[in-house]
Amino acid sequence: MLLRRIWHKRNFNLGIRHVSQLSKSLDYCKDLVRKHDYQHYLSTLLLPRGARPGVFAIHAYNISLSLVPQNTNDTNIGRMRYAFWRENIDAVYKSGNAPEQPVLTLLAAAVRHHKLSKQWLLHMISSREARLADNPFGTINEAEQHYDKIMTPALFLTLQCLGVHDVNADHAASHLGRAQGLVMLIRGIPFFAKQHKVLLPLELCLHHAVTQQSIVKREVEQPLRDVLYDVAGQAHIHLEKVGQMKANIPKDALPALLPLVPCRIFLSTLQRRNFDPFDPVCARTDPLLALKMVWSKYSGRF
Repeated sequence: MLLRRIWHKRNFNLGIRHVSQLSKSLDYCKDLVRKHDYQHYLSTLLLPRGARPGVFAIHAYNISLSLVPQNTNDTNIGRMRYAFWRENIDAVYKSGNAPEQPVLTLLAAAVRHHKLSKQWLLHMISSREARLADNPFGTINEAEQHYDKIMTPALFLTLQCLGVHDVNADHAASHLGRAQGLVMLIRGIPFFAKQHKVLLPLELCLHHAVTQQSIVKREVEQPLRDVLYDVAGQAHIHLEKVGQMKANIPKDALPALLPLVPCRIFLSTLQRRNFDPFDPVCARTDPLLALKMVWSKYSGRF
């Protein structure tokens, strides 16, 4: 009897510690997403309560992977860091355990609770690892394929957290992931220019006679505007396809598509600012973004 009481007390205390650890991990992930990806922070808050912790874990994981190239110039060190994430994802699926690292702790809980697909988590690693050097894309199709591999998996996993398994929803998520990536490519121009890097597709830059040096020098002439018009136009096409598919998508899947809203806002702002990626207005977050996303959620209009 005494042993039974001790056993129950011990497991009760372990349970309390586990809940406390998960709570701290959730707070850490929420802060990480809010700091580095405010748009996904807002969209995640608008998801059903039961899906939010898992989706915060997914976005925190994606952010952690994206920060690897920014934190080191040594590709070997970068590969070692990606190896850390790959090994621990394997461990989560083999044993259900994760090291005492907040993102992995919350992600392991999400994997258990939502049965998340391992392949998408690993895709996010391999795709980013393949572009550690941050070289320019050859073509816009190459850029789309890359972003489809790093952005779309997060949307697929979000759908899994929502309990949605639907081909049309997956198809829409793929278009949205590509659009998000192309928007991110444009928004990242000032950041990479400071590092003397240009990721814009070489094919488009050559076609419009835009040099990497001119972008690094922040020279915004008509040729660069034409390149961004082409990239933004392709992103817009993907967003329109998502809108066209909405009628065939389960209602429960629609909250996963809320990141479409800030994409539309950015493309509209870029157009108003005459496709100048260095215009400070393009770098600002719409002060009404949260209200616009709430309206989209409850009206069903994107």
